[in-house]
Amino acid sequence: MAGSTSSAVEMISQLEAARKLALSDPQVYNQVLPGILPIVGPTAHVEVRRWGADFLAEAFASPSLPTAQKEQLSSDVLPTLRAMLEPPGEDPAVVKSVIQAAASLYPLVFRRVISHPTETALWQEMSRMKLNILQRMDSAPIAVRVCCIKFVQKVVQVETPGLISDPRRPEQNEISIALVPRTHPLLPLPNLEAEASGLLDRLLSVFQETPMDPILVDATLNCLAVLIRTRPSISTKIVSAILNFNPLKQANGPMTPRLMVIARSMERTTRALLRWALRAVPNHPLEQKIQAYLMRLQQSRSALFAEPTAQKRPAEPTDGLDDAKRQRIAAGIRKFPPMPPPPNTYTHLFTLTEDTSLQQFDVTLLPADIVSTVTAVFLQHVDSNSLDGAIDAVRSRYTHLQKVNQPTPVPDVPMLGPTGIDDEDDYDPEFVTGTEPIVESTTERALEELAQPAIDLGPFELPKPPPLTGPEVATLSDQTVGHVFQLVASLEAAGHSHTKQQLGLNRIAASGNDRDSWATILMRLATRAPTGLDDVANALNEDDADGLGQLIKSENAEEKPNVANRIRQTLFMYVLEDFRPRLNMAISWLTEEWYADKMTAKTHPELHNLPNYTRWANRLMDRLLPYLDARDKNLLIRFLSEIPTIDREILSRVKTLARDPERINMCILAMQYLLLMRPPVRDMVLDTIEVIWREGDDQARAATSKVLAKWRPGFLEQAVKEEEVDSKMNVKQETETKTNGVAASPSPDTAPDAAAVDAAEAMSMDPRKRKALAAANG
Repeated sequence: MAGSTSSAVEMISQLEAARKLALSDPQVYNQVLPGILPIVGPTAHVEVRRWGADFLAEAFASPSLPTAQKEQLSSDVLPTLRAMLEPPGEDPAVVKSVIQAAASLYPLVFRRVISHPTETALWQEMSRMKLNILQRMDSAPIAVRVCCIKFVQKVVQVETPGLISDPRRPEQNEISIALVPRTHPLLPLPNLEAEASGLLDRLLSVFQETPMDPILVDATLNCLAVLIRTRPSISTKIVSAILNFNPLKQANGPMTPRLMVIARSMERTTRALLRWALRAVPNHPLEQKIQAYLMRLQQSRSALFAEPTAQKRPAEPTDGLDDAKRQRIAAGIRKFPPMPPPPNTYTHLFTLTEDTSLQQFDVTLLPADIVSTVTAVFLQHVDSNSLDGAIDAVRSRYTHLQKVNQPTPVPDVPMLGPTGIDDEDDYDPEFVTGTEPIVESTTERALEELAQPAIDLGPFELPKPPPLTGPEVATLSDQTVGHVFQLVASLEAAGHSHTKQQLGLNRIAASGNDRDSWATILMRLATRAPTGLDDVANALNEDDADGLGQLIKSENAEEKPNVANRIRQTLFMYVLEDFRPRLNMAISWLTEEWYADKMTAKTHPELHNLPNYTRWANRLMDRLLPYLDARDKNLLIRFLSEIPTIDREILSRVKTLARDPERINMCILAMQYLLLMRPPVRDMVLDTIEVIWREGDDQARAATSKVLAKWRPGFLEQAVKEEEVDSKMNVKQETETKTNGVAASPSPDTAPDAAAVDAAEAMSMDPRKRKALAAANG
């Protein structure tokens, strides 16, 4: 026997070396396990079997060993575990470790059988082990029963539907019957669900047993936490069973120390589980019931475990002798060390300790937030008397320093003698009476001589700065405008560009700190400040309308170098940088220009046009139209519909879009919108469409024919007739030219009809002149 024991010890020492090697490198398990399994089998020594069972339980519970590797090794380990579990009278320690290993292996074997339906032997081995373990739940020792509870919890968790996070990657999903196909030959779903339900009832029956075993109750409560979190389908049933459980039921009878410890243990475990459930499963269906149960449990615990010594003591009798028992010994007045001799610093002033290490500590090394936090905590707990004493000590030091640093007063009595020192040191009592008034008069005279005359200070004024030159004013104004536009751009980038405000020309410009408010301020500065229109108005005359048109319409015309024109140019460039999102700013700017020109026209009736509005509207159209594509039709329609007024110059620029085959539809759509929504410009729009029809190609004529047929009926027929007449005339002239060699003058017989010629001339002239001619002819 002794020899077998010694050999077992030696074997265990060798096995322990293999275990340490496997723990250092998990990949060694594939090599160590096949060699260890025959050694730790059911025929080995009991100590070796214990070590082998513990090693297997540790290996399959270790997170360092990959799950795929555990699943591969399970088929080799299961026969050995079942052989160690089946012999009757097996050592409880071995059985306990085997059941722990089986609890770790059951999910792995379950998933392996799901993916390999042909491994019938593996599932049968696992089923036999499961049956053996379940039979031990009622008769095995308490330590083995606790391990059986853990195994049952694993079985219920696996055989209950779980969540599938990613159906495309089943290897990463949680192991449950949700992964089992309905046609699986080894895992019938109805049987598994029924088994899981029965095992759960068996697990929860521990709360109704009489008498209750506190160890089994605590073990069950600890295992139920995982099921509450991972299996929502059965969490309500589990929580309801716990709410019907009273951990203080055994405290109804006479309380002994053992019963008090048992009740306290079960109550703490139950309370901890329910509080964890409230945190782990928010919005639980039984949340209110759990809170009410915890409140009742707290009240019952307070009433049951209240200590008598914790009750309030009765008031002590008060007489003249009782005060002597509770006299507080007043602390003596603390003496602070004296301040070192000067020169002194703030450190010397506020240092009230003699500890050298504290004096050498540099407080500036600590962060400011930590110092403020520590100071606030110290001030809450410091003794007020000690603090007052320290403050008084610092105050007295500061007062002493003030007295020391005060200069010594010099007497104002003048010195006698030419050197400032009295040459006659001897005291002669005979001249005391006679010299007193002389000394007094001399002192008064010396004081008068030393006194300085009063200085009469008048008001002090700083010299005026030199006036700014024109280039300096221009530079400063450009810088100011640039800063404001930088602010507008930053607010636009931050998203502060759509503040709800009161609209209209009389709205307050700076209604908020957003992009639109600052942009409105700039527009008002450019339009409502003095803009130099007086010079334009004075230069006008009724006969020089063409000159005015050239002044207004020319883009390269010289502008007066003032702040308003600089702001206009900056606004113009700012809109062109990104015109699609900034179109609303351009419309607001042109509206302000139109309003300012209208207000100026009231004071200057000779100003029949809108100089600034027309100029900048045409410039915007010239710059924007080349960059518009077919997708910007809504942008063009919105611009033409929201600007205050439209003239023939703007329409002539829009007409250029008809030259592009891809943008002709956008041009016609914009014209149709103006025809419908802006009746005052309807005639100008129709004239522009006629010009497009005459000058355009077949595509342009096809696009404009429908519009002209609706809004100007009869125009197309007359225009076609005129073109036929012109074509006939051209053909006839070409024929005569080829016959005679030179162009002959048409004879009266071959002269065209006068009416046809007049009609052709009428149709070829400008539409406005044609209307005037038609009105004159009646």
